[in-house]
Amino acid sequence: MRQCSALAMLRRAHAPSQLSSRVRARDAQKRDNTIIARASSSSMDVPSLASVADAYDIFLLDQFGVLHDGKNPYPGAIDAARSLASMGKSYIISNSSRESSGTIEKLTAMGFNAAWFAGAKTSGDCAKAFILAAAADAVSNGMSLPTSDVTLSCPVRDAIVRGVERRGKAKCAHVTWSARGAITLGDDVNAVIDVVDAASDDDIDFILIHGTEAFGRGDGADAIETSIDDIKAFVERSARRRVPVVVANPDFVTVSGDALVTMPGTLGKWYTDAFDFADVASSASSYVRLMGKPDAIIYDALLRDVEKTAGTSVDKTRVLAVGDSLEHDIVGASRAGIDALFIRDGIHAADVARHGAEGVVGAFLARNVEARVKFHTAKFQW
Repeated sequence: MRQCSALAMLRRAHAPSQLSSRVRARDAQKRDNTIIARASSSSMDVPSLASVADAYDIFLLDQFGVLHDGKNPYPGAIDAARSLASMGKSYIISNSSRESSGTIEKLTAMGFNAAWFAGAKTSGDCAKAFILAAAADAVSNGMSLPTSDVTLSCPVRDAIVRGVERRGKAKCAHVTWSARGAITLGDDVNAVIDVVDAASDDDIDFILIHGTEAFGRGDGADAIETSIDDIKAFVERSARRRVPVVVANPDFVTVSGDALVTMPGTLGKWYTDAFDFADVASSASSYVRLMGKPDAIIYDALLRDVEKTAGTSVDKTRVLAVGDSLEHDIVGASRAGIDALFIRDGIHAADVARHGAEGVVGAFLARNVEARVKFHTAKFQW
């Protein structure tokens, strides 16, 4: 009897706190659900691109996850691109490590018509322009560096400038592709940087990340295929040594058929995590320069090209960005002051299938107050 009474007393003693904990958890969940619902209500689910195209004159289109899966065009994408071309001007804006010169050519090989696209800008273009501008600034004592292209106080830019001033070339460790095709830097870039052996040379000015499969070599030889674990270890060591980084493709993953492939943005994230862990009083963000979405650098570069061709300023209220990455396409467009259409069946397809479109979009917007999703739809189709 005494035991029963003691147990009962114990239960009664703990019951209020347990009940209170459950109530707090329930109330917190209600608040979260309210925030998510409020955030998701700010975006409109539309059946197709045709339902919103009339409101815009310029369309900035992502490639992977929108037009194609890296190998084949998505069903309806070719027809949509054709129809969209008749409504206004379409431009490719892509977090591709490669320069845009071959972008349209690759799309035509998939069945798209080159005439449907007025131009293209890639993060690879921005990375090249950044390096060349910094090198030119070293030679001309700061007179040639456009402030709209490169942040003057950026440690990456400063490292390139110091390297060129000391040796005529900045020393660079180059992380690139192997199976997906190594990146060719070009004579103009090779004239101002010296690609060195990342494994043996401690005197590196900066790291250039084009891929996630290999270390590049400056002698024209094949890239040295390297495991992702070894590359991660190198990136983390570099972060602790504060060797700054240029990330030529900020994407974390991309679609390749039915698979997701690790992209250079993941290496940038590993760098940031290791840097912050090494010195919590410092910020890694200034040591990692993202050359594409969500950074404004790629939108500024493309819209300048558009304005130069048109001979007039761009009305951003008439520009629509279309992409499948909430972290890159949507945040980037929001930072650039441009409306965005989110394609749900891209890299977030699994999350959307599991939690629903409103849940995924709402939860993301609730966590990222600067982001705005004007519209969302399942696929890039007319």
